[in-house]
Amino acid sequence: MNVPTPPSPPQIRDIGTFRGLSFKQAVATLVIALGLGAASGVWELSADYQRMRLQVVESIKSDMALVRGTAVEAAYMLSHDLAGEVVSGLALDPIVAEVRLADNFGDVLGETHRPPGVTAFPALAERLFGDIAQHSLFLQTRSKDNASDVGKLELHLDPALMLNRYLDHVAASAASGVARTVILCLLVVAVFYGLITKPLLKIGLAVAKVNPARPGDSLIELPRRHEGDELGMLVRNVNALLAESQRGLDGRDTAEGALAALARNLELRVQERTHELEQQKAGVERANAELEKANRFISDGIRYASRIQTALLPDTTALDGAVAEFTIGWRPFDIVGGDYYWTGTFGDKTVVAVMDCTGHGVPGAFMTAVVSSILARILHHHGHDDPAVILALLNFLVKSALRQDRADAPADDGLDAAICVFDQKQGIATFAGANLPLMVWSDGHMKVIRGDRRSLGYRDSPPDATFASHEVPITPGAIFYLYTDGLIDHMGGPNCRLFGRKRLQETLGHLAGLPLDEQKEKLFATLDAWRGDQPCRDDMTFIAIRPKAI
Repeated sequence: MNVPTPPSPPQIRDIGTFRGLSFKQAVATLVIALGLGAASGVWELSADYQRMRLQVVESIKSDMALVRGTAVEAAYMLSHDLAGEVVSGLALDPIVAEVRLADNFGDVLGETHRPPGVTAFPALAERLFGDIAQHSLFLQTRSKDNASDVGKLELHLDPALMLNRYLDHVAASAASGVARTVILCLLVVAVFYGLITKPLLKIGLAVAKVNPARPGDSLIELPRRHEGDELGMLVRNVNALLAESQRGLDGRDTAEGALAALARNLELRVQERTHELEQQKAGVERANAELEKANRFISDGIRYASRIQTALLPDTTALDGAVAEFTIGWRPFDIVGGDYYWTGTFGDKTVVAVMDCTGHGVPGAFMTAVVSSILARILHHHGHDDPAVILALLNFLVKSALRQDRADAPADDGLDAAICVFDQKQGIATFAGANLPLMVWSDGHMKVIRGDRRSLGYRDSPPDATFASHEVPITPGAIFYLYTDGLIDHMGGPNCRLFGRKRLQETLGHLAGLPLDEQKEKLFATLDAWRGDQPCRDDMTFIAIRPKAI
């Protein structure tokens, strides 16, 4: 019986936490308001800068237009006195640095200079106001039909003085802007505290006083004037949570009482069951002892069968001197297996055979014993020259030995086989296969010779089945490979796929330049790496022969 534990209501033991939160909220609000005020001030300063530039340009143009008539008359009359009055009038503006009035011959009629202004930011002054410092006005007399130049009025403003004027204006604007911003921030903080922070503090203090053991007895009072806003919704939700927690606690107390009674009942039942189990345990231990004894007996028998099966395999030294190089890799799936191989010589001819019998383990080992006996009988009494004839006889005799040549045969077992006969004198290898291929590495290429697509000895195998023979010339350095399907049927790799014939051919092609024993070791290492954590699926047999070439 599972009883859900209700959530414990929140507890806040440090009232200073609320004050800390309130202070942080006020600071955050103040920072936001100051940021908005600063952004507004920057925008206003930019607008003031543009406005001041426009006012300066318009003022200078207005002044020059105002004195244009007098300047034309002074230039036309070549009057230094009138020119001095024009220049002095324009120089009354404090930001004017230089005024010059010249006639159309280049002679200066009037000129005034003022020492350059001093500023802490000369480069900034030139950048902000340098483009409006130079002003000029061509003086012309106009008649009814034509106009003629009589002189030129030039005026130069001081960028430093203009910058100082602008900085004075910026300082005044900044002071007033800061004052406005501070007042606005204080108002915002006060409103925020009154409308949000203070009610939240009251709600937080009320939550801190909730009794965890009886949360339903300490419902929070709804703040005034907040019945319809988010704070009111928060209080209602918290009160609903506290009430639901109280109901859960009451249910838990009831369930705990029921559980206690159930536990007492279960304890009695456990004691009774424990006594029964102790009696059963004694019986199981006796049965386990018998099973261990039987298991040891079976394991010893299988290990002894492995020694017998290994004895049935031919001695690999029988081919010493008959071939240039020879290696065998035989890995049964269990202690014993269903793969079998045979090697031997008959005069100038060498016979190598690989066979994959039905199943693996003990059943497969029994099949290899039958096949071993029948193959020896064929080779010594029926012939060893033609591998196709050997396969045909093997098919017929296995069917007969297992009584699978009758419709009511009790079983359906058989094998796949590949046999290769090397004729050293003729320099020719003859191959025949039943569902197993031959691979030949020669002249840097791998050639695959597939056997017939039929197996041997099964009930549906025709007793008069025939097989095709394939002749392959023995060239210097050529390597002949025979193997069972266990090599290519293992799962593994990044996508958990079969190793496959193509990958086997590529692997042996890369290893072809190595000694055969080293090829075998690296091939099985590659298969183990490919399989990784995947279990072994079948027996594996691999034979590589480098025959002597004529």
